Amino acid sequence: MTELSEPADVERTAVIGAGEMGRGIAAVQALAGREVVIQDLDTDQLDAALEHVEWSLGKSVEKGRLSEAEKEATLGRLSTADELADAVAGVDLVTEAIVEKQAVKESVFADLDEHAPDHAILASNTSGLNITRIAEATERPDRVLGTHWFNPPMLMELVEVVHTEHTDPAIADLAADFVEALGKTPIHCRKDVPSFVVNRCMRPYGEAAAWLVYYDEARKEAVDAAFEYDEEFPMGPFALADFTGGIQLRVDGEADHLADDRLLAYDTRVCPLLHELYEQGRYGRKAGAGYYEYDEEGQKAPVPATAAREFDPMWVWAPVVNEAAKMVQHDVATVEDVDTGMRLGGNWPVGPFEKADRVGADTVVEYLCEWAAMHDRLNKRAELLPCDLLVEQAKTGERFHDDGAA
Repeated sequence: MTELSEPADVERTAVIGAGEMGRGIAAVQALAGREVVIQDLDTDQLDAALEHVEWSLGKSVEKGRLSEAEKEATLGRLSTADELADAVAGVDLVTEAIVEKQAVKESVFADLDEHAPDHAILASNTSGLNITRIAEATERPDRVLGTHWFNPPMLMELVEVVHTEHTDPAIADLAADFVEALGKTPIHCRKDVPSFVVNRCMRPYGEAAAWLVYYDEARKEAVDAAFEYDEEFPMGPFALADFTGGIQLRVDGEADHLADDRLLAYDTRVCPLLHELYEQGRYGRKAGAGYYEYDEEGQKAPVPATAAREFDPMWVWAPVVNEAAKMVQHDVATVEDVDTGMRLGGNWPVGPFEKADRVGADTVVEYLCEWAAMHDRLNKRAELLPCDLLVEQAKTGERFHDDGAA
């Protein structure tokens, strides 16, 4: 069997799925010198993928980021196939980027296992499905992992490398080194927990805010203003949910992989506020309404900066830091990887541990205890009790970052 020990050994790759993510991942790999085959059953989609990559590379030439010769060389390393067996013959790495449906991915990985070379690494670009079950659909679970790219792959720097209990650590390290060789920044998610690292921190960012508004503890405009103007986030949690369609995604996904989430004891119930909006068809900006109303151009009334005075953002930061600390406590990710993930994948100005170091772990614990004190009235939120790691940090006064950066 061919041995893969360093990124240079990964010479030929295949990307399954010619949609927005698949074509972007393929372009990044081809730009870094790999021979890449894009596979899709829809030949029109394949043609559209090549056209889009050529257009995207052309934009880079116009901006001086790429020469015409580099563009042509990259396009020359891309090819297409409508049959999976043809696409994966002789490749070293396969990246699956198809529809986010568990059963469909498991079926595709069984086919990949049959047709890809024995030495090939099989990676899924899922943003949160169960990779362990995907791996167990193959006869090589030790060579299966997640490589969660962020959209658009050409511009976003972060890739989450997700391990399962079956993944060979050497394969996970090689995948991370390969990501780095492509010019991206990898972080490790060392256990197959739902939502991985970045989206796992995004959940309490949106949900803590939603519960506060549902129980009249805050106005959505004040929360968004506090994060946009004071915390310098790209968007507050409510504007972000409208922008991404998070209301519909969260309600529709209520019974998915999250229901099996026991490792970190995250309460998967959805805030009733989201259900109310969902039932009204207020799915977000594309639907014309979500938390906010939108005009035909998808614009909403601006939130005034003065609204930020009404809200203390630590009410949202504390649950986020707690969830991040649980990941470190359970060896899902390191402090550095969590903060890197949120800065690069979430476009946050600081990571949760950098924030905790600025305000002190004891302050975070105080806010979480206030959350816990509302248990009877809120009828949930047990996951907001401070985790052991946070409590220990509060007692000792230690920082999460040894270098003192915050």
